Amino acid sequence: MTDATAPDPPSLFERYRVPLGLVVLVLALRPVVSSDLLLGFEAIANRMLILMLFVAAFNLLFGFTGLLSFGHAMFLGFGVYVPAIVVVNGLPGLPPGGSLTFLAGVVLALLAVAVFSYLLARLIVGKGEIYFALLTLAVSQAVYFVALRDPGGLTGGSNGLTRGALPAFVEQSRGHITIHAFGLSVDWYWVVGAVFLVAMVGLWQVLRSPFGRTLVAIRDNEQLARAMGVDTTSYKVWSLTFSGLLAAVAGVLLEINNSGASIENLGVLTSGDTVLMAVLGGINYFFGPIAGTFTWLFAEDFLTDFEVLHLPTAEVSLVSVDLGPAFQFWQFFLGALFVVVVLTAPEEGIWGYVRSLSARVKRRLVER
Repeated sequence: MTDATAPDPPSLFERYRVPLGLVVLVLALRPVVSSDLLLGFEAIANRMLILMLFVAAFNLLFGFTGLLSFGHAMFLGFGVYVPAIVVVNGLPGLPPGGSLTFLAGVVLALLAVAVFSYLLARLIVGKGEIYFALLTLAVSQAVYFVALRDPGGLTGGSNGLTRGALPAFVEQSRGHITIHAFGLSVDWYWVVGAVFLVAMVGLWQVLRSPFGRTLVAIRDNEQLARAMGVDTTSYKVWSLTFSGLLAAVAGVLLEINNSGASIENLGVLTSGDTVLMAVLGGINYFFGPIAGTFTWLFAEDFLTDFEVLHLPTAEVSLVSVDLGPAFQFWQFFLGALFVVVVLTAPEEGIWGYVRSLSARVKRRLVER
């Protein structure tokens, strides 16, 4: 005999709405941002997906574990610098610039960041939240200054590594990147999209697993989780390790996208922007970092290129207002939006507002 009050099982769409949403994002992002009404060029879509992955990796630590890192750029830097160093200098038995050389560099980067983030986590996760944030900043700055000093001529110092940093299977022409592998030529955007989907679906599986649920429990009430027998230190260590690995994957993509390594990828501004993007989008939601990154990068490129506002349209312009000088300070306007988000709903962000608005509209439609 069945229970008449039992809820209906979730539909296939409800069960897999997150992976389906990610697929829709990858398919729609480039056509949308490259339209003449918006940004008007395609290359920004590559950078958006890469930084969305990086901010999502950061939010695994911040939004779902409750640990704030002020130095997450150092993990991104491992993925950017190690493959570039290996491609430029080669390895024993592998010549510089080769495809196998680059793949070996990627493997070395992921192994190095896994060991580094694990050991760093063992040292600092038990120091308390404030000290954790400050120690990540301090270690990140140490990594930055090591790269800036160019030890052994490996990192290129303030100039970074650009000459000869791309592997042989990457072809770049007028800003357009093509990947040649296994007799096929693939647009770089689709390679980035495929890696983005695999990494983000993997992150989604981690967050919905018992491990991910435990991380949320630690974030909400660490003392209660510890009283229930949870080794909270161990979970935090692995959270930082997984977060660092995902950030390094984004770094590998960024190395190809930027045709090499730049010292800015290790800078404190990169870490700071990551925190702002996550909070702006909504740290409590899986799609929050994606929404925050899109808003930040869209404002950065759209507002800085915006010059004259034509009303009602550009074709039939009755009023023209020159907004170029004002929008040069686009960060002020985005900062004002950030302040509003933090003061009203610091954990909800833009994605939380979107969810609330859509739920309200759906409720009114059902009532009618």
